[in-house]
Amino acid sequence: MKLDFMLVVAASGFLATYFHMVFALTAGRVGMVRLDFGKGNSMLLFGESYGGNPPYVLGLIAVHLNGIVFALVYATLVGPELPGAPVVRGLIFGGLLLLFSQCVFSPFIAKHGFFSVKTHPRAWHTAFVAHTIYGAILGWLSPIL
Repeated sequence: MKLDFMLVVAASGFLATYFHMVFALTAGRVGMVRLDFGKGNSMLLFGESYGGNPPYVLGLIAVHLNGIVFALVYATLVGPELPGAPVVRGLIFGGLLLLFSQCVFSPFIAKHGFFSVKTHPRAWHTAFVAHTIYGAILGWLSPIL
């Protein structure tokens, strides 16, 4: 794997994550539930170690690193095995990430229940659109090994 390939994939993952987060933060303006992934990650990672609110920036960094790691997984392991055009592959991968986040991460790690029902009954709608945005942008921008 060449360095330029990894840099393009990392940049694609960063941009896809950025637009994923921007949508989730502004979802309230289009009648959906607003989700703050940065705050959630900072509370999850650092919540008990700080007396007050944990540093929000560290949560944002964690979200972006997560998006970059998943982009590298997509470009090297999962993407080459998926059918269809690049954007379709990205959408399929985004759907797989959505299922993982709502069926594993949300209930067992974040303790929000399956499809985040303990936070808001419609929070999964925002998560669905956000992961669709992530997958579409990742599939569009990222090369596949």
